Amino acid sequence: MKGVGGFHTHREIFTNFSFNFIENQIARMKKNLLSLTVLMLAARLLSAQTVVFYDDFEAGLGNWTYTGLWNTTTTDAYSPTHCFTDSPDGNYPDMFSSEAEMAVGADLSTALDADLQVYALVDLEEGFDYVYVDASGDGGASWTPVYTFNGEGLFTWTLYDIPLGAFVGNSDVRIRFRFESDAAYNVDGLYLDDFTITTYNVDGTPPLILHTPTNLYEGTLGENPLEAVLLDPSGISVTTLWYSADGGPYTPVSGVNTMGDTWLYSVPELAPGTWVDYYIEATDAYVIPNGTATDTYSYIAGNYISYDDGAIDFVADIGDASTIGYTSAAVKVTLDGVTDLVAAVIQNYTDYMRPNHDIEVHVWADEAGLPGADLITPIVVSPEPTLEDPNKGTRIDLRGIPELEGIYGDVYVGYTVTGDVEWLSYTSTGIVDRSYVETAFGWSSFFGDFHFRAVTSALEGAPVALYTYDLAGEPAVDFTDLSTNSPDTWYWDFDDGTTSDLQNPTHTFLTNGTYNVCLTASNFLAADTYCDLVTIDIYAPPVVDFSFSGDPDVDFTDLSINFPTSWSWDFGDGGTSTLQNPVHSYADDGTFNVCLTATNAEGSASVCKDVSISNSPKAPDVDFSYTFSGSNVIFTDLSINTPTSWDWSFGDGSNSAEQNPVHAYAVADGAYTVCLTAGNIIGENTSCKVIEFPNAVVNADVEALTITPVPADAYITLHGTFGSDAHVSILDMIGKSVRVVALQNGNTLDIHDLASGTYLLRVEDGSHTCIGVMIKK
Repeated sequence: MKGVGGFHTHREIFTNFSFNFIENQIARMKKNLLSLTVLMLAARLLSAQTVVFYDDFEAGLGNWTYTGLWNTTTTDAYSPTHCFTDSPDGNYPDMFSSEAEMAVGADLSTALDADLQVYALVDLEEGFDYVYVDASGDGGASWTPVYTFNGEGLFTWTLYDIPLGAFVGNSDVRIRFRFESDAAYNVDGLYLDDFTITTYNVDGTPPLILHTPTNLYEGTLGENPLEAVLLDPSGISVTTLWYSADGGPYTPVSGVNTMGDTWLYSVPELAPGTWVDYYIEATDAYVIPNGTATDTYSYIAGNYISYDDGAIDFVADIGDASTIGYTSAAVKVTLDGVTDLVAAVIQNYTDYMRPNHDIEVHVWADEAGLPGADLITPIVVSPEPTLEDPNKGTRIDLRGIPELEGIYGDVYVGYTVTGDVEWLSYTSTGIVDRSYVETAFGWSSFFGDFHFRAVTSALEGAPVALYTYDLAGEPAVDFTDLSTNSPDTWYWDFDDGTTSDLQNPTHTFLTNGTYNVCLTASNFLAADTYCDLVTIDIYAPPVVDFSFSGDPDVDFTDLSINFPTSWSWDFGDGGTSTLQNPVHSYADDGTFNVCLTATNAEGSASVCKDVSISNSPKAPDVDFSYTFSGSNVIFTDLSINTPTSWDWSFGDGSNSAEQNPVHAYAVADGAYTVCLTAGNIIGENTSCKVIEFPNAVVNADVEALTITPVPADAYITLHGTFGSDAHVSILDMIGKSVRVVALQNGNTLDIHDLASGTYLLRVEDGSHTCIGVMIKK
């Protein structure tokens, strides 16, 4: 069924997390789904329910985004003619991954409970090919596994009820189907129909418990900290881990909420080699409590030694009847200090075509770098893999064997099979190359890593990690290493995403919470880890204050206390900032209500203050003076608001861009209209004056002319002292005449055909001259 010549070309593409999670969750979900569904349905008979998302796939896949081969088919359907499948055109491919995700989320924001009900046909190679069901409460930004489809030949349409209570309260809840297959064998796949998400006004769902057991029974010396994520919208009222040592009565360990939805359970130190079974219970805080428990998981207490990365690439047959001639398999285990070998774990494999057979477990001595004589009488054990868990590790109890007590150096752990074969899983890449096989020609190294593990008591001379801490400077905590046996390296994990390699670090925690701080102390023999809970509760919501200085560029300084971690400024003019101490430039004068909101993990607070601005940037207010020096006129810019450019028109056709020019008039007689336009980054303004040489003979009085509106579009009105016979000269800013016209309709002038710009207007009636500046839009 799998592979050729004894090799199974099975590439395990899951991460350790997903593989372990899947292997343990499949059985739990299958076992608990029926009873959980009955309880949920009973509670919901008394509740109001609303369908918030439904798809029978008759109208195509407009509700979905997908990769790979996902599509509708009429080959099978629950009702009426179409269903959804990962492989509509036959068996799914080898080594294939694809996804199908809801394109539009379901709104569970007002619900107290929810579930996904979907009909399915399942034909996925058991133990190797899966379709994972993930749920997201944030529109697909993050995902949580909620169910796994696996099993071969389940060709009866079955209704699956998957609780979604952990995701209520969210307005964009989505479901994703993730398909993953291995190599060498494939079947028909998964078929889905009548996909329905329903909300309820009664919480009838227990907490969702997400726990990843260690791979192949890995435990620890000393206390064994185990974590779980508990999700429930009603909160958690109580959670307990129950553990049993070597089949004895179960003992409770209360969970401690560390950060967010994470709970910690610390199983006390047990003798090396102890087989520990455990499960986790949790009850929510709803008025009618809902409780649940995980499946039972296991680990072996002690110093755990492994040499592979846990990835499963292939399987091989080992025994007298091996098709490839491997009669025995072993892994070299190096004991760097005197210790007792108390347990071993061998990862075997089974499927429909490869039934289990008893194995003879050996511990061989080292002879010139290869397995030699048996140190113990071989132990016959029955492999633990099942069709539901085909790669499960087989545990071997080695406690109380005198030959394995107080040993040191290299030994070889492995097995053989008399008269038959038993399959094992291995990694093909040969990361550590400690695996060996025996054939008719003797022992030789094997390119690949068998998944064989050893468990020992503490190595003599190995560190025993321990520390103490001082909260006097909270939130800065002083940690002091108390480890024994002369460690020379230290690794601290502060459970907040930060680490240290100092022996005695001081660490500042940024938020309140209970942190599981772990120290790993190492020397040339081994490493040991010690963890303790550190509770920080000094933080409070910020008390907000700020100061400011400057005009119009204002420096703002945050004076908030209680360690804010984020800041939000509103400057009252539409401007904002998230800096702690920003600088803001105001464009206008006025009084602005400035508000600062400071936030930390405990909450947020705000304060507002008025900031008065009187020196905001402005366009120049233009003025100038002049003095005569013969035929020269000395002009002096008197403009305010810091102009940066100047444009002088001297009334005789000449111009200058200097700030304070000296202009020589060719005819030093008569009157000239001089205009200065001064500008800066904000804008520009113009001022005009009539200058009159001292010896000039003037027959008319010169007066100011007021022009409205400013600026003008089609018509202007002139305001000044002039008679009905007056005419108007329109000059550009270099003094060139543009037009001479008589006044129309009294004092109104039509300018709609003039180009946009600034013009000088001179109105003369024989006895008066009036001068003003007009701006045309």
